[in-house]
Amino acid sequence: MTNDVVAVANRSIDRLVAKKAYDCYFPLHEPLQADLTNIDDSELNEREKLKKHWATMRQFFKFQPLSLIRSYMGEKVAFYFALCGFYNKMLIPPALIGFIIFIYGISSVFSDQPTSDICGRLGQETFMCPRCDKTCPFWKLSDSCFQSKVSYVFDNAATVIFAVLMSLWARWFIEFWKRRQAVLRYDWDSMGFEEHLEPIRPEFEIKAKKKGEERVNAVTGIKEPYVSTRTRLPFFLVAASVVLFMMAIVCTTVFATIVYRSRMDFILKNTSAKSYSPIIITVTSAIMNLICSVILSQFYYWIARKLTDLELHKYQSKYDDSLTIKIYLFQFVNFYSSLFYIAFFKGRFFAYPSKYNTSSSGSFTEQCDPAGCLVELSIQFIIIMIGKQIINNLIEFFYAMRRTLTRMCFKRSEPEAQQQWEKDNELYDFTSNTLTDEYLELVIQFGFVTLFVAAFPLAPLFALFNNIIEIRLDAWKFLSKYKRPIPFKAFDIGIWSDIISSISYFAVLTNGIVIAWTSEFIPKMAYRSIESTGGSLNGYLNWTLSSFNISDYNLTGTMPQEVPDNLTICRYRDFREPNGPHYSQTSMYWNVLAARLAFIIVFEHAVFFIIYLMDWLVPDVPQTIQNKINHERYIDQYERWASKTTEKNFKHAAIASEAIFKMANPLSGKRKDPINEDENSSKHSRNLKT
Repeated sequence: MTNDVVAVANRSIDRLVAKKAYDCYFPLHEPLQADLTNIDDSELNEREKLKKHWATMRQFFKFQPLSLIRSYMGEKVAFYFALCGFYNKMLIPPALIGFIIFIYGISSVFSDQPTSDICGRLGQETFMCPRCDKTCPFWKLSDSCFQSKVSYVFDNAATVIFAVLMSLWARWFIEFWKRRQAVLRYDWDSMGFEEHLEPIRPEFEIKAKKKGEERVNAVTGIKEPYVSTRTRLPFFLVAASVVLFMMAIVCTTVFATIVYRSRMDFILKNTSAKSYSPIIITVTSAIMNLICSVILSQFYYWIARKLTDLELHKYQSKYDDSLTIKIYLFQFVNFYSSLFYIAFFKGRFFAYPSKYNTSSSGSFTEQCDPAGCLVELSIQFIIIMIGKQIINNLIEFFYAMRRTLTRMCFKRSEPEAQQQWEKDNELYDFTSNTLTDEYLELVIQFGFVTLFVAAFPLAPLFALFNNIIEIRLDAWKFLSKYKRPIPFKAFDIGIWSDIISSISYFAVLTNGIVIAWTSEFIPKMAYRSIESTGGSLNGYLNWTLSSFNISDYNLTGTMPQEVPDNLTICRYRDFREPNGPHYSQTSMYWNVLAARLAFIIVFEHAVFFIIYLMDWLVPDVPQTIQNKINHERYIDQYERWASKTTEKNFKHAAIASEAIFKMANPLSGKRKDPINEDENSSKHSRNLKT
């Protein structure tokens, strides 16, 4: 059946479903036997072959049968699984490199001089200023010994190199996926496929007819229901306002998490767990943030679909694109906002002791640990990324098994269904939202792997392990728990390609800022070049700590409740003058700041230069495929030319035949000159020969 016939048929059925004439429609699954172990492949149908060789964890080490997936489910579903398989293949090199870097960090942590200073005598003798005014206590630098060790594992020279490589990898992934997509597009005969024959959404048609407007389609020349942009504009504005409002709610949860951390820090500092309070606070706050993100996601899905319905999109592809953008923008803020706060904002405000304010104050300034903010960013990253993957997989599995588990719990018998349509009718509907959810999960993970990989080099490895399970879980769901999808034609992965490309460009900037702003790379480089002798980090820790006169707390009335005996000076992490009352930044602060900004600019330009050079050197379509495409175009043009030549020859032959006929049967009694007839005959004969 051609695409034209399918489009017309689907349009008619969709109308009937929208008018409640039918409940639903779906293509039937092929029969599926329970045990396929000892059955030869020649005796299996396509569904059973996919079940045996693809939709099982026992086959996780094998390549996916993409041609068979495309034959059974269509190009639209096959492109999704092709992307998953290609993504896993591309994750293998960074997963191995990240694991090596992680092992290097663990093996060299005890040789790091700043970590040894924090955990040694200097840390025992150094009192740090309270993290908030009035209520927070003084504490020893050695209390951050564990955090400093964890920080070094993820924040060392090798991590910087890895961040650079991952920034390039993000673009390499896109460029090589374009080439892989071009090969699949050619093999699946999707070249030049256009969606201009896409049927009108029945929901749009019903609502548009109520408004009574029609216009002639410029492509088909047929009158169709029409809704003006002026009518739709208020709904777009409402949708944008709601999306921004929901993003603001997410930011409010981040602020609530900040308040929770400050209060817990005050509580734990007075207990025996004070040495591990930063880790405890970071872990619990990250778990709270993850729970809020998952709950808000489910709520926002419902809101996003309602808003997209109001926008009255004419075609399903436009509807899906609008819904995708809304959901992704929210999920971007939902899952990444806390990471952006820790990486780029926490402890970056111009404040010093006696200016932090109390932990219950709305203007409270949260500070980083002396070991840096990267350790907190790493813990937050690990919990949100891995926790989200585990929760999503559990939700997918139990949702797919919901009906089976219900029958098992309530001891209900299996429903007797003799016909295949009766069995399939009990399965979940496979809609456009089904693939949208799967793509969204993949793209959110891609953001974790690329945007903040400097905070956790093991991210590609965990992503690879998760995706190996995810592919087989999705295959099992689509074959066993969902109705068979309608095999729609597709040219590519749609708007998701643009989203992934945008993330890859944005990853260059975020990785550069994380290295320059959040990690200790730039301060250490500045110390080695300005203060150190021989490139050693001896004295680096003391160099990064400023002094504060405890008596200056009285100037603002923010003196802490308990002050250790004979303590006149406390330390805090910053580059400020040792004498008050204003404690202005030293020249070293501005030198380090200039170095950070210079690194970001150089890093960004260098990486983008390599990216653009790669774009120029690596074409989107492999040369072998391009040669085949050009050959087919040549054959097509040659056939058209040949058909025109043949038509011209037939025309000349017809003229010659007519001339001969006239010679043999003169009209109106007029006799033609034999000489002229011979000349005409010979002329036409020459034309026929040519």
